[in-house]
Amino acid sequence: MDTQAGKTFADLANWLERKRWLITRRWLRLVRSDPAIENTGRLTNAQLIDYLPQVFDEVCVALRAAVPQASYGQVERDARQHGKHRWQHGYQLDALFRELDLLQKCTQQATREFFAHSAHRNDTQPRAHQLIEDLFSAMIYGAIRQLLEEQNQRVNDSLRARDFAFAAQQDSEERLRIAAAAAGLGIFEWDVETGEAVWENARMYEITGQRPEDGPMSSEEFFGCVHPEDLEALVSNVRAEDAPGRQVNALFRLFRRNDGALRFLEMCGSFRYTPEGGANSFIGTLADVTDRKSVEDALREVDRRKDAFLATLAHELRNPLAPIRNAAWVLKRSEAELPPHARWVPGVVDRQIRHLSSLIDDLLEVSRITTGKITLKRRVFDLREAVTGALEINAPHAEERHHRVAVSMPDTPVYVDADVTRITQIVSNLVDNALKYTPDGGDIRVAVRAEGHGPGGRALIEVSDTGIGISAAELPHVFELFVQGEDRPGRAVGGLGIGLSVVRTLAEMHGGEAIAWSAGINRGSNFTIRLPIAQASTVAAVTEPAAPEAHAQRPLRVIIVDDNRDAAESLAMVLDMHEVHTAADAGEAIQMMNARAPVDVVLLDIGLPGMDGYALARRLRELPGTEATAFVALTGSGRPEDIERSRSEGFAEHLVNRWTRCA
Repeated sequence: MDTQAGKTFADLANWLERKRWLITRRWLRLVRSDPAIENTGRLTNAQLIDYLPQVFDEVCVALRAAVPQASYGQVERDARQHGKHRWQHGYQLDALFRELDLLQKCTQQATREFFAHSAHRNDTQPRAHQLIEDLFSAMIYGAIRQLLEEQNQRVNDSLRARDFAFAAQQDSEERLRIAAAAAGLGIFEWDVETGEAVWENARMYEITGQRPEDGPMSSEEFFGCVHPEDLEALVSNVRAEDAPGRQVNALFRLFRRNDGALRFLEMCGSFRYTPEGGANSFIGTLADVTDRKSVEDALREVDRRKDAFLATLAHELRNPLAPIRNAAWVLKRSEAELPPHARWVPGVVDRQIRHLSSLIDDLLEVSRITTGKITLKRRVFDLREAVTGALEINAPHAEERHHRVAVSMPDTPVYVDADVTRITQIVSNLVDNALKYTPDGGDIRVAVRAEGHGPGGRALIEVSDTGIGISAAELPHVFELFVQGEDRPGRAVGGLGIGLSVVRTLAEMHGGEAIAWSAGINRGSNFTIRLPIAQASTVAAVTEPAAPEAHAQRPLRVIIVDDNRDAAESLAMVLDMHEVHTAADAGEAIQMMNARAPVDVVLLDIGLPGMDGYALARRLRELPGTEATAFVALTGSGRPEDIERSRSEGFAEHLVNRWTRCA
């Protein structure tokens, strides 16, 4: 090629480089508006022009060299990469051809504009157009070849995947058969339209009692063996109208065909659907869970007996505790009259009874929690009220061990919607825990504060101490049931490992959380309770309770009915500011009521021999002059169902023989 033509091609290359983005914009408009290129709507402009810079560079290199054949190899390699990229975006062959053809047209248009604005020999322009056409032909050929190779590869991959999937399916079916046999599962398939059995394995015959020579059971035959009480629920559960993918899970009873034995069975299955959306078969597994069900029933019965035992134990323990408690109170009231060397006795008895009563309460509390028998009695109240009540409960223990208890509470109310008794219990348990694990004379801090406002606001209760701390290994488990810290110097007294578990459960029942933290051994502990703050609209409706009306003070006429003479007489001594009489049984109580009516209060033991307290209360109400008499249940049973029973029988109060909470 002569020097003049070479200079012209070099000038053209410079022109195309300067006009690159003009050419690109023109090409983008054409590609976006071409209905034959369907994939452009899924790509950004940047994705469309990914390989244009390489294409322009190769065109310009070929023009400057004026020997286009020398650049075909590189152009084809770039175009093959372009073709692979487009294939990955889902392009078809015709769309790829259209895209490259439009790019050639835009480049040729720019070439014509170059020659229109400059004076060159007439034979140079056709040669330039031919060179560009040859380059794009090589490019299109390379891209198309790459696309075809990729499509062929995809077909081959699909064939290999199909063969692999078929082999995997066979392996899976074999594993399923082995697993089903090992697990004792029956497998069956029913035709949805006819209800006929398509297939079932050998274990299915064993479970249902169907003879193998009779063939698999149809759905109608199967449902005919189901216990009538379970049939409707099972049939409604196995429905083909439900959406694909729904799993059927059912537990029911079935009479086995061969011997009529009643068995508990568990069915799991799902429907198989046609491409058109209709169910054509039901495939399921069947397991005989009779033995498991028997074990579960036995465990439930053991659990029921455990609860009954705990309630009975508490009742039997509380009954002797009541007269001891009353006697200790009488001794304490007369402490000044005791000899100096015996004045410590009432305090010892008082402390040990409180400790024993606390252990009994913990046992009953964990039984109620694990069986879900706790019902929260919510109301909106100031959290400071519960904290103050808890500190009063624990004050004697703190004074006894010379602990310094610092309290920090805001000046304004912190309202929560909660059960005040249970929140008091939470704080009391945390303070009691701090007292146990802090050496004598240690510091305990109780703080209340609000964190945020509105729906996301939280009320915080923090109890921290300077005690023996919690190790990193113990910290994740401190709220678990029956978990206790290691015995270390400074620990005052052991427990049952129940208190903190109760704390976490009650906090979560209120929509809150309990968090424990410690820096390590002998570095103290910190417990935080977070509770939702009551909404402003609810708080606004809270009003202070009206002050009780003042009544004239006078001694009351009281009858105590209890077959435990020690309990009755010791309680009478506690109530000696009133006119108190005791009766040991129903007959004596009826006779006393007739002789001394009207009576203000009857303290009535529920567990009386012969006629129990409920029946005796009904009999006493039939006597004249008892219209204004208040009947109070006096018992060692404090379960929610016991309290509800006494209220339904018309008792004004239900007093439990223990030191703390009375319902």
